[in-house]
Amino acid sequence: MFRIQFRIRSSYGVLLRTLSVLTLLPVTLLVAPTMNRAQAIPPDSPSAPTAISGVRQYYLSPVLAPANAARSACTDGYHFASIWEIADPSALKYNPSLGISSPDSGNGPPTAISFMGNPLVVRGWVRTGFSYSVLDSPGQANCANWVSDYGFYWGTTANLPSTWTSDQQDIGVWSVGVSTCDTSLRVWCVQDDSVWRVFLPLTLRNT
Repeated sequence: MFRIQFRIRSSYGVLLRTLSVLTLLPVTLLVAPTMNRAQAIPPDSPSAPTAISGVRQYYLSPVLAPANAARSACTDGYHFASIWEIADPSALKYNPSLGISSPDSGNGPPTAISFMGNPLVVRGWVRTGFSYSVLDSPGQANCANWVSDYGFYWGTTANLPSTWTSDQQDIGVWSVGVSTCDTSLRVWCVQDDSVWRVFLPLTLRNT
């Protein structure tokens, strides 16, 4: 709360200066809080007090690779994805400029592409989080930690479900399988990191 006291003398010059102060005072009181707020908020901050920009991206590689080349199949800024990094596609953004698409993909990932006039489910190599394994068990098979292309070793693959009827109606999870390590498949790639900008609510205090 502001308390303003004025003392006006009979001097003509003092009276003019006092009237000038009274005229400028309301403008000063209105401008000062605005200037303080402008200095407190970064110039490029969004209008909302709290905002987050940037969503992690992923894609399915257009190139095919045997298992031992999966770790080098992703472009700069992306890496060979673990299933646990892309388990929830609704929290990610698919990058169609880097990955393959189908006619009905929209801005999302494809479930199948046309091959010789027929739909072909698109699978990709995916990391599992498991230790060394070459057995044909989805979630464990990883082609000896993705260093082997041996035809009798196995690696885990993942694709988004394209059959939504009867007992295969669950579209909330990935479909996983295995393939021999010498098979050339696409690779699921995920962004190394995304840029997050967080601005906390601004608190102004009168002193």
